[in-house]
Amino acid sequence: MKKIIISLGIIGVVAAAVIVGTIAYFNDTETSTGNIMVAGTMDLKVDHTRQTYNDVDCKTCSVTVISDPTNMVVEKFGVAIPSYSAVYVGSNDGFIHSAWTAEEDPILVAAGAKWIWESDPTQVADLTNNVTYTFENDFEWWGPIVNTDLYMAVGSDNSVEVYLNGHLIGSNLGEYGYRQESMLQIPAASITPWILQGTNVLRFTVKNWALAGSTPYTNPAGLIYKFSINGNCGNDYFKTHCKLWGLKDLGTGDTFWNFDDVKPGDRGTNVISLHAYDNDAFACLIASDIVDNENTCVDPELAALDTDCGTGPTEGELSDYIKLFTWEDDGDGVYEGETIIAGPNSPFALAIGNISLTESNTKYIGLAWCAGTQGLSGNTITCDGSTMGDIAQTDILTASITAYAEQQRNNSNFSCANVQLPQ
Repeated sequence: MKKIIISLGIIGVVAAAVIVGTIAYFNDTETSTGNIMVAGTMDLKVDHTRQTYNDVDCKTCSVTVISDPTNMVVEKFGVAIPSYSAVYVGSNDGFIHSAWTAEEDPILVAAGAKWIWESDPTQVADLTNNVTYTFENDFEWWGPIVNTDLYMAVGSDNSVEVYLNGHLIGSNLGEYGYRQESMLQIPAASITPWILQGTNVLRFTVKNWALAGSTPYTNPAGLIYKFSINGNCGNDYFKTHCKLWGLKDLGTGDTFWNFDDVKPGDRGTNVISLHAYDNDAFACLIASDIVDNENTCVDPELAALDTDCGTGPTEGELSDYIKLFTWEDDGDGVYEGETIIAGPNSPFALAIGNISLTESNTKYIGLAWCAGTQGLSGNTITCDGSTMGDIAQTDILTASITAYAEQQRNNSNFSCANVQLPQ
């Protein structure tokens, strides 16, 4: 009996071994790794590159760029590095080398230019190796250049090369660029050929000469400069208040209109270009947050039976008399029979669309406004101010103009009129 039990145990062990062996021979695994599902994105950017008011073109009136922390450090030893903001020299301990008299230049002082460097104080590792850093500051220019009103002065410790849009426009290869009498002065004739309509890139490559056994206080490094252009707009309100910009996300101060004295029959045009990224999109330009303010009341308003005159802060009527016409433009701001989007004589409180945007392509929207009654005679946009009554005198109209985009795919019923903007 004992022997039988032992035999059964042996059989059990063998059976177990057989089962394990069967799993090993017939097992197989196939794995798909790294499966990812990412929701699509929609990015809309806006240009505003042309504007007129009563046939006067908007242009940039002036630009001033100075040495301050808006300058970015973009290269070391001529090799691109992750960019970071420059800092004021002396911001930590107030130390400015007594030999740095360039900062006493009256024009630099008036502009608020100060010494900057990539660190404060100068890094010890950069005192004995002829280190070079490149500083970049971008600016926009739209309009003609007036040569006689250009100014650029650069002080540096030590030598410096100045580039505008990749072109060398001046250099001071001597040791004493930090002295007022040795500052680099760049004439207008060296600058104007390279200024672009739109974004311009200004770069300074500064070398701090090596000095054995030096400290950040005996061999500091720095850059100070002012660059300015004056477009000679004088006191022209429109030119000094209109604003153009290149491709960007809109922010505070990016306004399509800013007029202080609109009269019957006044008119204007804008070219607004829209760019959708990552997906094809439908786009709209939507007027919202419209506020008609009575401002002040004058006798002609009362005579025109402006019954709300003086009874509330938001009882104006100006938006009733501002009419719009929009079309798919080719970028020149002139209506030449292109596809009409809305108008003429559409109300100001309008959702303009549906504008079809193809991914990464530019769509130009021409927009014309009129204070009065707007019409179209052939390809000529007309504006009759006789229909704008006294009731709108002194009124103020403010509004937000929102560029809105929504993907096209599986969205055949999209309508700008149904868009609910976030509050």
